[in-house]
Amino acid sequence: MSDSASSFLHIGDIVSLYAEGSVNGFISTLGLVDDRCVVEPAAGDLENPPKKFRDCLFKVCPMSRYSAQKQFWKAKQAKHEKDKIADVVLLQKLQHASNLEQKQNETENRKVHGDVVKYGTVVQLLHMKSNKYLTVNKRLPALLEKNAMRVTLDGTGNEGSWLFIQPFWKLRANGDNVVVGDKVILNPVNAGQPLHASNYELSDHLGCKEVNSVNCNTSWKINLFMMFSDHREEVLKGGDVVRLFHAEQEKFLTCDEYKSKLHVFLRTTLRQSATSATSSNALWEVEVVHHDPCRGGAGHWNSLYRFKHLATGNYLAAEENPGYKGDNAEPPSSSDGRINKRSHGERIKYKLVAVAHGNDIASLFELDPTTLQKTDSFVPRNSYVRLRHLCTNTWIQSTNVPIDIDEERPIRLMLGTCPTKEDKEAFAIVSVPVMEIRDLDFANDASAMLSTVVDQFGQGFISQNDRRFAIKLLEDVVFFVADVINSGQPVLDVVMTKANRERQKLMREQNILKQIFGILKAPFKDRVGGDGPLLRLEELADQKNSPYQYMFRLCYRVLRHSQEDYRKNQEHIAKQFGVMQSQIGYDILAEDTITALLHNNRKLLEKHITKTEVETFVSLVRKNREPRFLDYLSDLCVSNNVAIPVTQELICKCVLDPKNQDILIKTERRVPKEAPLGGGQGEYIGMDDYGDEDEVWLVWTDKNYERQEKGIRQLAQEVRQGNAHDENVLTYYRYQLKLFARMCLDRQYLAIDEISKQLDVELIFLCMMDETLPFDIRASFCRLMLHAHVDRDPQELVTPVKFARLWTEIPTSITIKELVDLSYGNYGYCQIFGSVFSILPDWFCC
Repeated sequence: MSDSASSFLHIGDIVSLYAEGSVNGFISTLGLVDDRCVVEPAAGDLENPPKKFRDCLFKVCPMSRYSAQKQFWKAKQAKHEKDKIADVVLLQKLQHASNLEQKQNETENRKVHGDVVKYGTVVQLLHMKSNKYLTVNKRLPALLEKNAMRVTLDGTGNEGSWLFIQPFWKLRANGDNVVVGDKVILNPVNAGQPLHASNYELSDHLGCKEVNSVNCNTSWKINLFMMFSDHREEVLKGGDVVRLFHAEQEKFLTCDEYKSKLHVFLRTTLRQSATSATSSNALWEVEVVHHDPCRGGAGHWNSLYRFKHLATGNYLAAEENPGYKGDNAEPPSSSDGRINKRSHGERIKYKLVAVAHGNDIASLFELDPTTLQKTDSFVPRNSYVRLRHLCTNTWIQSTNVPIDIDEERPIRLMLGTCPTKEDKEAFAIVSVPVMEIRDLDFANDASAMLSTVVDQFGQGFISQNDRRFAIKLLEDVVFFVADVINSGQPVLDVVMTKANRERQKLMREQNILKQIFGILKAPFKDRVGGDGPLLRLEELADQKNSPYQYMFRLCYRVLRHSQEDYRKNQEHIAKQFGVMQSQIGYDILAEDTITALLHNNRKLLEKHITKTEVETFVSLVRKNREPRFLDYLSDLCVSNNVAIPVTQELICKCVLDPKNQDILIKTERRVPKEAPLGGGQGEYIGMDDYGDEDEVWLVWTDKNYERQEKGIRQLAQEVRQGNAHDENVLTYYRYQLKLFARMCLDRQYLAIDEISKQLDVELIFLCMMDETLPFDIRASFCRLMLHAHVDRDPQELVTPVKFARLWTEIPTSITIKELVDLSYGNYGYCQIFGSVFSILPDWFCC
């Protein structure tokens, strides 16, 4: 491409826009958690671009059509009657037209890709980091300048995303090619008022000026970051995010905090495949150094590079090792003759570090190919390279010197440099998927925003707008970690169908979990000046505190999703067990999170569940009379379907204590009213008076401590007729049976001896056989029968059936009784289970 052609703006170019006027600065965003557009003059200028320059990059796109999509959006938002077939058919047709229009837009975009942009044409600006369009909403006023229109980022774009590019100086006219570096006016088509960098400063982001649409001639200078022709996937470019994998050591180049200080190291992993240890702290953004600091583009072998750590924004650099004692320093040996690894670092003259500023000359590197290449050829994205540090003229070298020498199992190995190039010191450039980069950007920005919320709580005041924004952000984090699309469903009802390990890892690595616990703790601490805490736990139930209560529920929901099926996060969250324990019973889902955290984790269960926790859960059962609290107790009894005797015993002693009998539903067998035993309706009978037509009655104490009773068959009938109260009673009873079964699991005789008296074999068998009861209730009785009556002493040896026999051992005749005795052994119980399991589905036996 000729130089004259490269000086023009093309469809597909990536650019930055610099405001010039009363406010100077690049138009940028506040990260992926905020859709506002701002100009921050103090962040940087054309000579020293902002450190977060990725926030300032936009792709020039052609005008897309939105008429069919607009009709579909309106139809979805309208309140159609769902039972009208015509409405459903219309919605489907509109959706089909919307999808067709999107495909046509994509086809048109490919056709005009690379075309020169002319003044007077309409374009759209796609923000590269968030993948959203710069959009003017003419129906909403700007947040600060009320006579202006609001400018935000929109995920799909709309007609407010159409922008005229008009010349600022009279030497250009409509129809001329737009030259890179020109001053232009960006005029929204539907608003008719140019984009403007306001003098109004955001109160929550000091130094940031609001961008809006108002009748004011603000000029924007177009700065080319990358040409459309450089968008080749196979070439390493400025702005690419990569991992650097040391081929010989099989470790990723990582930057992370250790003992409150950032270190650069090769990280050891305990995984079988080292390449699967994909930490977010091993992501590096490539910067190709040009004379124009705002320029990016494809990198060559003779280019200079910087590597910016994506999570922290610091740059890879090399500096003199303060512990260096000369190349000939001999590492001393320990008393047993082994070399002291701590002293190995005394022979490393320069070591890799992270520096805050990219203009530091110590952050410049060259890439050296491992195969013969032309110096002016492009660097392939997936290639092996050796890194030469420009300032010291040395080559990066791996070492076996641990940084975390005080740890029981060090995993951080120091990186140094040496004057000679060694073949083995090669790094593989590993491409990173775009979605993984966006996930890290979101987690990083969310962590910074939540940190601000923690600070506001610490100062004892948070405004209503800030609180509303914090709640919206926490809702987004719930959907993010659960990997569920937000389609308007209640956030607290979101269920994680499949754990996204990488997003869960981001919760820990980017300190979101740390900020979540900060939000849970900060409002309850005494404020500076001795004014007492902002909130008290016992006052959360007040209506005025409902927004805070909802915020804390969201926090606990984030914790629950973050630890699901992820042992490392479980151990990390368990360090704050004391905080969660102190917040049990205040209806903010603390007990729900604790149970999920400890479920199937024997080590944590045995460590953290004491008599106090069990009594707290029992008191919650009494207070709320909700079955979920019984389910929490049953979950604490087991780990991976194996009983935990320690917690099982604590729960048995507490639940079966006479003082806690009011929380349990008693089960009684009574004579029906037409029975000839003379006892009248519902009269309790003893064991010796059992009849075939006896009924099972449930007796319980309600919240008002009044005695209630009803036959279990009658309860089931009322449930089938839609009686919500009786359905709650039966559900509570089912969870109680589940708790009893788990209390008896693996022959826990503390529970078996007591429960088998209340629920004997004949009573359980009667309920198992009753076809009028719901299947889940009958299944619960089956489970209780197994653990309370079958899997217990006395244990008798059952001789299995012998399928291989000698001819001489086979009798010439055999009776039915002999056959049954031979096959089953314990005839009594097998008769029971054989008859019951024959009428129940297979899954009830589980």
